[in-house]
Amino acid sequence: MLKDEFQKEQWLKDNLDQDKVEIPKQLMTYKKSRWQRFLQYLASPTKDPLEPICTSSVGYTSLKIVPIVVAVFITILQILLQ
Repeated sequence: MLKDEFQKEQWLKDNLDQDKVEIPKQLMTYKKSRWQRFLQYLASPTKDPLEPICTSSVGYTSLKIVPIVVAVFITILQILLQ
């Protein structure tokens, strides 16, 4: 909404002027230390990078098969290089 709309309607302006919000000064002056900000960063939730793969049936199957194929490939490569 634009600020002009608050000025146009007297009823809305009066109701908004009646509301008083008090902000405690303690919350305004409280600053987190660097260590607290770092811990909050570590504790923040992250997005799962494997979620698109695990949600589809093809992705779930490939997630199980790809490690086996890679292991077999590495085994064959080691046998051929000896």
